[in-house]
Amino acid sequence: MRFLALFLSVIFAFQMSVSPMAMAEVSYDASAGPKGEAPVNKVGSLLLAGGLAVMAGTAITIATASSSGNVTQLSGNTFKTSMSGNTVRGQAYFDNGPKLSQIDAQSNNDYVELTDGSRVNGPVSNVTNEGLRCGGQEIAMSSVASIHSARVFNFTCTTGGSPKMSFTPTAGKPVAVKPTKSTSSGEHSTATRVIVTGLVLAGVACAIAIPIAICCSNRGNNNNNNQQVANAILLQQLSHRPRSKSSSGP
Repeated sequence: MRFLALFLSVIFAFQMSVSPMAMAEVSYDASAGPKGEAPVNKVGSLLLAGGLAVMAGTAITIATASSSGNVTQLSGNTFKTSMSGNTVRGQAYFDNGPKLSQIDAQSNNDYVELTDGSRVNGPVSNVTNEGLRCGGQEIAMSSVASIHSARVFNFTCTTGGSPKMSFTPTAGKPVAVKPTKSTSSGEHSTATRVIVTGLVLAGVACAIAIPIAICCSNRGNNNNNNQQVANAILLQQLSHRPRSKSSSGP
């Protein structure tokens, strides 16, 4: 048993010397940039199971672990990096990888705000430490105040043997816009209100006119009846009137 335990220990030590276990660790050099690997589970809307950010200078790769090794999902470069305490801060621009379309799908309109207060509309591309391209213009990074693009992310990463890394989008989340009523719909609504108002007024007019017409009709009928009664009385008086005797001759 002791021999077997010794044999297994030797085999394990040999494997460690030939193929050491990968340990996530990040360091930073002001001239070269961040270096190492850090676990990451999300980049924008892209969720990663067993995600890993691999950094080497300005190059960065976002990969996921598989049985055959790490599989690249996004790749690009970092820029504007700095270190405060044990935390590296900077921005990452991704321009390649099979999951690039997924972060592009969350895109709002790209634009760049300049240090002079002006704004250049995108798209944003070719981002490096020296400059970028936006809306067909080459812009020096020294003139850039902020970048808003679906492919550009702010990141923070702690250094040391247990690094933690997170990404936040610069483009912001798309906002759902409630549909507004068109002018034609407004015109239809106005026309409907006019029609309803007209019907109400017509109903009021009918309510006033109909009783008046009935009253006038009744008055006409009463007058006719009175005239008929007067005629009957006059006829009766004439029929009962005594006839005068006619004068006879000598």
